[in-house]
Amino acid sequence: MVHYSNLPDDILRYLCQTMRMEKLHGLMNLSGVDRRTREIALPFVFNQIFVPRPSEDQRSWVGLEKTINVILANQTIVSSVRNLDVYLYDAYSEFEEKLPRAFFTLLFSFPKISSLSICLHDMYCSQIREELGDENDSDTSRTLFPSSLNSLAIPDRKWMFLTRYMLQLESLVIESLTQRNPPSFNKDDIQQLGVKHPGLKKFYCQELCVTERVLAIARSLPNLQEIGLRGGIGRHPSNSVMDHLSCYRMLPKLKRISFPWVSFLGVGFYPPCGNAYFNNPGLRVRLAAKAKEVTEQLLEGIQREVMAPGGPRLQTVVVGETVYAYGSKGRFQKSRIIRRIGRDRRTIVEEDIENSGDEDD
Repeated sequence: MVHYSNLPDDILRYLCQTMRMEKLHGLMNLSGVDRRTREIALPFVFNQIFVPRPSEDQRSWVGLEKTINVILANQTIVSSVRNLDVYLYDAYSEFEEKLPRAFFTLLFSFPKISSLSICLHDMYCSQIREELGDENDSDTSRTLFPSSLNSLAIPDRKWMFLTRYMLQLESLVIESLTQRNPPSFNKDDIQQLGVKHPGLKKFYCQELCVTERVLAIARSLPNLQEIGLRGGIGRHPSNSVMDHLSCYRMLPKLKRISFPWVSFLGVGFYPPCGNAYFNNPGLRVRLAAKAKEVTEQLLEGIQREVMAPGGPRLQTVVVGETVYAYGSKGRFQKSRIIRRIGRDRRTIVEEDIENSGDEDD
């Protein structure tokens, strides 16, 4: 019989990696078994750090400062962090106290960080720009973040200045968590982004998926492999997403397109909400069938307008939160998602489309 103490380190690493994806609390418990397990598990436990806002009863950064100091005092944790998620935001109230100095120390202390997600009120934007020396800084070549940082998520275009201090950005997400002030499109921002990060591969934002926007992005970011313009087109009868599909051909390396829900595509599908929907089972069935029909029309249009000879060879299309993968049968099929994370709805694991059969459920 093989005892736990005799398991090779590689087996323990695989176990820790699997538990981090599914049961982080269980991984934390596992790390307390013995010293060897703890040394192996810690990089997985602290792979991602989430920094939340103070609770309503605190209304102070004191607790955050103490937590940051504990983190930075442990070099094992510091060297383990790959993803930093800062969520110091409340849609209904603003916390007016300035960010503590320790926050900025934290921001630049992880030498192997690869992903940074910032969700802060606009009121902190000027403070961070001041701390970075951005207000009067004309040197766009200055790099403040480690070269390993290649993914950034921000709540608004006002935070685009952060991209100037990154060496090689590959992924950018601009997506507000509230519909009150959705991110606005700015061609100058996109042009500057293309100059600083011409190798950007992924770009997501809540803009309209219309020709003008796509072409502006394609001119500045021709190397994109993933694009998601998830703003709703609305109900204008002459402005359907189907009228704008061909513009995606301007991105020859494109592998993945992300669209909003079918009811926001301007294709005549506007289902009711509230009690009219929830209290009518028959209506729900009919709407589901209509949504499926509209989605199939979109996927067929993509194959016809985007993937025609000379166009990009797409692998995946996302509609709402449903993923469709292009299979060997020459059409898109629904992919069964195991797990998805992040504001850009990135997929961690997908079932192999070739083995998922033809079922839609």
